[in-house]
Amino acid sequence: MKYFKSTLILLLFGCSFSSCKKITDLQKDPAAVYNPAPKLLFTGILMRSYDAPWSEDHRHNQYMTQNEAYYAGQPYGWTTGSFETPYGILRDVYRMEIEAAKTPELSAAYMTMAKFFKAYFFARTTEMFGDIPLTEALQGESAGNFAPKYNTQLEVYQQVLSWLEEANNELANLKEKGNTLDGDFFYNGKPEQWQKLVNSFKLRVLISLSKRADDSPALRVKERFAEVLANPTKYPLILENRDNFQLLYNNINTYPLWPTDGVIIKKDVRNTLGATYLNILKTLQDPRLLIQALPASAMPSDPTRPFDVYNGGKTGDLQSTLLKQAADGQLSMINFDYWLASPSGVPSIQLGASEVQFALAEGINRGWASGDAAVRVQSGISQSMLFYGLSQDKSNLL
Repeated sequence: MKYFKSTLILLLFGCSFSSCKKITDLQKDPAAVYNPAPKLLFTGILMRSYDAPWSEDHRHNQYMTQNEAYYAGQPYGWTTGSFETPYGILRDVYRMEIEAAKTPELSAAYMTMAKFFKAYFFARTTEMFGDIPLTEALQGESAGNFAPKYNTQLEVYQQVLSWLEEANNELANLKEKGNTLDGDFFYNGKPEQWQKLVNSFKLRVLISLSKRADDSPALRVKERFAEVLANPTKYPLILENRDNFQLLYNNINTYPLWPTDGVIIKKDVRNTLGATYLNILKTLQDPRLLIQALPASAMPSDPTRPFDVYNGGKTGDLQSTLLKQAADGQLSMINFDYWLASPSGVPSIQLGASEVQFALAEGINRGWASGDAAVRVQSGISQSMLFYGLSQDKSNLL
């Protein structure tokens, strides 16, 4: 009995001793970085801010079709969405802002970029979900607020446009001071390039709000558009491909994109171009089609009618039908000789000169500003042709 009591006392003493540690101390990862440098967070944000080409989004928008059920497809089977992806990225944006504020004299550029990326990702999030948390978002750790209020979509867009205006002004100041952004693999740290992106993204947002231009005066859609077009010095834009917001693939570590060191899969019957997209190019005899896709092997070839050998799969067809058509050589596949011709492949444009020129044309056509919409459209087509290396042929199409 005495032995039992002694053992019990020792156990109780041991438990009380071990319980002196706070549970939060036990949860800390000794290998984790709790105060990362803003430039490291910035690079991480950039890596999560692009959309890959030839993906599910391209299938849903009928640029291509997928005929193997194992690898998904193109059905419009959307259900509920998740806040995890956009707010997961925004969590890093907020952290970058917090860390940059600790050394504002050294990290002002990252505080400015935080404004842009908040605008960028909150705009994309409200496009998907409508009303969303913004003013009280991501305050779980800092304020213990795990049930943030939702802001109206109007409030979200007002804040987005305000952030973009502030970012434009601050980037102009950074440019004058010669400041740069470490960790930037898109624009090599040049504020003037980011300034063009900020204003070009503003045009994208304004055009997306075209249906609200007359019934939501607080947004000042028409006025903001006219301001950008009327003052190119204050609001520089992406008007040439050299300024594109685009991902340049790594040509050193070749495994992710170019695993076979030049032995490229010539035919991928699982992925074919979509009829909706292909037929537009085919009808217009657009030379970009000859670069993007392969001829359907079963189609009779006529040198005088080069576009007749291209066929696209219909998005609404059964995958079994698409698979048989592809196997029988009736559909055009992606031309990997172009897309993967080198280790670095083809840049993935996130926002480019063509889109900006078309946005300007649309705003002018809607009467938001003065200008020649036709010239803007032609400039947009020209930039796209140049991107595909078709400088000699673009004049024929125009």
